Amino acid sequence: MKKLFVPMALLVLSGCAVKPQSYDLSTANKLAPIATKENIPSIFVSDFKYEPNVRISQNTISQFGCLLCKSDGSSLGFVFEEPVGKIIQAEVRSALAEVIIPTSKTSCELGATIHLVAWDSWDGDTTVDLTFILSSSGQIKFIKRIRGHHESGIFEIHKVNRMLAKASRNSVEKLVTNDEFLKELSTNCPKL
Repeated sequence: MKKLFVPMALLVLSGCAVKPQSYDLSTANKLAPIATKENIPSIFVSDFKYEPNVRISQNTISQFGCLLCKSDGSSLGFVFEEPVGKIIQAEVRSALAEVIIPTSKTSCELGATIHLVAWDSWDGDTTVDLTFILSSSGQIKFIKRIRGHHESGIFEIHKVNRMLAKASRNSVEKLVTNDEFLKELSTNCPKL
């Protein structure tokens, strides 16, 4: 059975004013490398739009697994100093840097709409639900909704300042191993 995050859950559920958490937006990474079929050409990572439930602010993630949590993700979780869209964008950019062949120019850009970012207070799992949009010369070439999920181990401890890294990396890994995505990249995003 996974360990419970009772102390964290109590802080979140208490309703007490808690200072927003700082998130490490650096690209420093000590996580397992992304498994991919091939390296991809350089793409520009554009802005990510965060469109959470109307009860969630731009700096707050959702919470699952608590007694008062709602299944639609409208239960408040962690509050961060940085906007959640910028956090996920930084995590995706960091993950993509491992598989991109760097070039000085690029003809493609990758954006995303973030539908849900959630932490499960019961078992510590994290979820990131994104719709990736690849465009070239202002035209959309590929759209795919991908849910990245990180299932916490029994004794795994999350650092709050990088708690969304593994779920974000999981969504990137699913993207860069998608055959349709790779085909669109080779067709529309030539190596310049």
